[in-house]
Amino acid sequence: MAKRLALGFLTVGPLVILGIFFLTPAALSWLFAVVVMSFPIALVTLAVSRDGGVGQRLRFPLLALFAMLQAGVIGVLAFSASGVNGVYGFPLSLHFLLLLIWLGPLCVTTITYAVTFTELGIDDELLDQLKTMRRDRES
Repeated sequence: MAKRLALGFLTVGPLVILGIFFLTPAALSWLFAVVVMSFPIALVTLAVSRDGGVGQRLRFPLLALFAMLQAGVIGVLAFSASGVNGVYGFPLSLHFLLLLIWLGPLCVTTITYAVTFTELGIDDELLDQLKTMRRDRES
């Protein structure tokens, strides 16, 4: 189900983005940004889906990643023209950009990869097969 949804979004998404970008007023720039920020989630979902789904262990990190990216882009758009300053005098929109679009997803993906590596990564048997294939190819 998740794989089909991701493939469907990646198929229809570019057409929606092009339509919004070229055919609509600037007021819909928010929708454009939200759709564009959904692409990384669709690509990651497609990459990690097994047997049509993402599994229990990856469902929450993908939803957290989606929420962070959407909140980040909405925060950047909401506070970019406001001139409100955040910590150390930097614009508040920069904090949304750095924390929710860059640092947050980096931490979520790194921790998720570390926690699920043995379950979803390469096990010892597959690693031995890869080493054997490499030895056979070299000789």
